[in-house]
Amino acid sequence: MYHTQQFPLELLAKSIEVKIAYFDSYTMAHPRLEEAFNYLKLLVSNSGESRVIFIYGPTGVGKTTLRLLIEKWLIETALPDLEADPGRLPVASVEAVVQKSGLFNSKDHVKRCLVALNEPLIDHKIDYGTRGIYHNNNGQIVIESKVIETDLGWALEQALKHRKPKIFFIDEAHHMLMLASGRKLTDLPEAIKSLANRTEVVHGLIGTYELLTLHDVGDQLSRRSVYVHFPRYRVDDTQDREIWHSVVWGFQLHMPLPKQPDLISHWDYCYERSLGCVGILKNWLRNALFDAMTEGATTVQLKHLEQRALSVAQCRNILKKIKEGEKNQSQIEASASQLRIELGLPVKTTSLDNSHTQIPSEAQLDNPIHQSKPKNVGQPKPKRRQVGIK
Repeated sequence: MYHTQQFPLELLAKSIEVKIAYFDSYTMAHPRLEEAFNYLKLLVSNSGESRVIFIYGPTGVGKTTLRLLIEKWLIETALPDLEADPGRLPVASVEAVVQKSGLFNSKDHVKRCLVALNEPLIDHKIDYGTRGIYHNNNGQIVIESKVIETDLGWALEQALKHRKPKIFFIDEAHHMLMLASGRKLTDLPEAIKSLANRTEVVHGLIGTYELLTLHDVGDQLSRRSVYVHFPRYRVDDTQDREIWHSVVWGFQLHMPLPKQPDLISHWDYCYERSLGCVGILKNWLRNALFDAMTEGATTVQLKHLEQRALSVAQCRNILKKIKEGEKNQSQIEASASQLRIELGLPVKTTSLDNSHTQIPSEAQLDNPIHQSKPKNVGQPKPKRRQVGIK
């Protein structure tokens, strides 16, 4: 059907595992990802006093992929420095984990941070004689609830100062909001801000729109924080729709199959069950690709997509959360006019590039059709183009 495959043709003779590994390693370089990547590079290179970066967006939009790209870039650029300082880590990352209780445990999190920093002898960071720490039958370290966080916190601070990463990522950071009753919501982000200031290490908190809960927690945290929004693609926006076509086309070209699938004919179905989130789309296509190869099919067919798609109920549940987050984001952006009023400044009706700016009403915020995107100076007109990098 097509003869424009972008994968190495020798993959056709490889095993299913090798083919799936190739598709897993393929990164779609789409505009949303490129914009966030370039902006984050600037922030990491020169953060000033803004040492806490909130990176947020819908689930499955590609935030973890963004983190991996930044980590790869930092490691590559730090190679000359590592020869002179082998104890340094260019970057480190940890995932904020929810315990079986459904709550976030800060002491467990600090331990995970120390492991991420390759800190040796973590069990020796605390005084065993008075702190209630022991090894269980499996040889694992057990820290009783009575153990205070001071010793581990001090060890984490020293590890950050010694390893000197350019940025310390906390993925799934919205899990840190799941605290036990009675604990202030501001405790953890304020502690992270303080730790970032003392160690001069930038902290990147990656999560869903729930991170916007911390937008108004305090003036000190707000002053020293930067927010990076990583949105999904909107089918009601002409440019976004063109880019989405290119994204689907790019994945289509990189499926190692004898016959190229015709995904572009089903671009709207791909959008419907991924909600405009590239990460969800890739995982879905990956599973459909596996099913097609397992049954010996020469290409991915619509039936393979349908049997691996998120259900309508799942999509509606995810979309509800996304729209709530997008509404909060829109309200934050629309508050610029109110800020000028509170400062005693006249309300501007034009932006810096002289394009008309309107503040949406509450009814418009609830209706995504009315949420038009501002046009950026120097942004190219929509066109079909080859996308994707390995």
